[in-house]
Amino acid sequence: MTSRARQISHNPWLDIPLSDYERHMNASSVAQASMLSDTLRELVEAYRPRSLALLGAAGGNGLDRVDPSVTQRVVTVDINAEYLDACRTRYCERFASFEQVHCDLSSGLPFTNPVELVYAGLILEFLEVDVFLDYAASLVTESGRIAFVFQEANREQGAVTNSGVASLQSLKSTHATVDVAKVIDALLARGMTVEERRGMVTTAGKSFTLLTMKKCQRLL
Repeated sequence: MTSRARQISHNPWLDIPLSDYERHMNASSVAQASMLSDTLRELVEAYRPRSLALLGAAGGNGLDRVDPSVTQRVVTVDINAEYLDACRTRYCERFASFEQVHCDLSSGLPFTNPVELVYAGLILEFLEVDVFLDYAASLVTESGRIAFVFQEANREQGAVTNSGVASLQSLKSTHATVDVAKVIDALLARGMTVEERRGMVTTAGKSFTLLTMKKCQRLL
């Protein structure tokens, strides 16, 4: 296992205990933990990546659904070191190579050894998107993929559902709806192509978009 850290300024995510986050995501009024883990399972079964990066890894939701005989290298990236510690405790022994990267994804490239699949589930909403898009394509190998899950805007439901977990409400000040078309255009310009785009709805009634983009092979 390897671990790397980058200087991080204060961020609301640093004040939210992992237990609060997981309780919120599993609440019936939110129901996003199962959606994210089910989507990760579908992706790894479809693409069978030998290496995988979770951006905004938290406690590693979904890694129990990943076949370690296929996916041997896992990179977990998060701004909260306590989340990464929990993720390591739960899943380090499951994979042949397990890397921790403690950083703010808005500060630049988090790791330099690309992976075959990057999973960015509900993380761009909390990032400097332009910074991320500058380096996103370099995270994946040739013919590798980045899969995003975006929350669709809904004024009636609000950005952060009131699940009864008070600490999560602090995220309202940092959450922003992502312009999916802008993400697509930026990554098309960086040598990627759209492989899949589809809508998803949780049992709680919130709507999301799954976008998977693939890096094009370079012509000799």
